[in-house]
Amino acid sequence: MERLKEELAAKFKQSIENKNTEFVDLEIKGSSRNPVIRVFVDEAGGIAIEKCAAISRELNHLIEAEDIIKTPYRIDVSSPGLDRPLKTARDFARNVGRLVKIAYRYDEEDREISGEISHAESEQVVIEYDHSLFEIPYDQIDSALIQIKWK
Repeated sequence: MERLKEELAAKFKQSIENKNTEFVDLEIKGSSRNPVIRVFVDEAGGIAIEKCAAISRELNHLIEAEDIIKTPYRIDVSSPGLDRPLKTARDFARNVGRLVKIAYRYDEEDREISGEISHAESEQVVIEYDHSLFEIPYDQIDSALIQIKWK
């Protein structure tokens, strides 16, 4: 299944990114006789369900045209959701202005901060917390999750 995942990810990524949409991840669940292919995509400001449906149809056509999977399968295309961890500079950049909770290491000490993503640079994210800016290098981040603002 790992070989199939790599093959599909390579083909899907190109097709999806040609639509100015970010290919986030791909999972294959279920059995080899009836796999469920879950494709996660995103765009700045979030992706519309109509676009997910259009991408699903195109990816299904690609699988059929190239005869990649010879058994019945199901393909699901969706947004990665709010609870998806932020891992890359691109993830942080896409979420500038949103509230985030970050667990990180600083001077060999575990720390945590919740604040708004001010901006994302190539090597670090800048968080605004209590009217101050904090720079956190990506390689020091253990986890980062979007938080919902309650008014």
